[in-house]
Amino acid sequence: MQQLLKNLPKEEVLRYLGYRGTELPQKLSELIDECIHTTLNTITPRYLYRCFPLTKTDSGIQVGDTPLVLPGKDIQDHLFSCESAYLLCVTLGLPIDRLIRLKMVSAPDEGVIYDSCASTAVEALADLVQKEIEKEISATGKNITWRFSPGYGDLPLTIQRELLNVMDCPRKIGLSLNESLLLTPTKSVTAILGVSDTRADKRENKCDYCNNRANCAFRKRGTQC
Repeated sequence: MQQLLKNLPKEEVLRYLGYRGTELPQKLSELIDECIHTTLNTITPRYLYRCFPLTKTDSGIQVGDTPLVLPGKDIQDHLFSCESAYLLCVTLGLPIDRLIRLKMVSAPDEGVIYDSCASTAVEALADLVQKEIEKEISATGKNITWRFSPGYGDLPLTIQRELLNVMDCPRKIGLSLNESLLLTPTKSVTAILGVSDTRADKRENKCDYCNNRANCAFRKRGTQC
């Protein structure tokens, strides 16, 4: 998977940095290119995914025969037409976290760029794995929903710990959770993708579930995170 991330779209890095249609000074453009190159050589991408049957219960959606239950109306709306779902976990590894922390202290401007590069990279990795899942189920004539992550809408972050345990993430890909319920390494993504005969999500994208929708800087610029 690391070999598949041969490049990062510069426009996505600029989007995370808050640039939109602004001409960049040459030095800044060259610095961003350098940071992209270094990011690609620093990340250690790893991922897991697995499909589980779903059962609707009074306390939420039961994931297979595991202890993981997905509570809340928003995830029920998202999976309303799904009898199964994939759990997806991806991470860029600890080295890029260390580089970002170092640069934030020694060269804050570069640190911000590296953070944007890593955010772009982890989303690119999640997109690649999602395409792999789509290819896997294409022969069945089914579709998958967009990625719904813990913390969206009323799906609490507290389910992260059980999700990581179910997927055996600490052992298999070195992905864990700290006491503040933040993923470690930080440049990581967990998500739920429903498997459906249709693509009929009740809401079309993750912005509809976002608790920060009203104050989102990306939406104010006409984009998404």
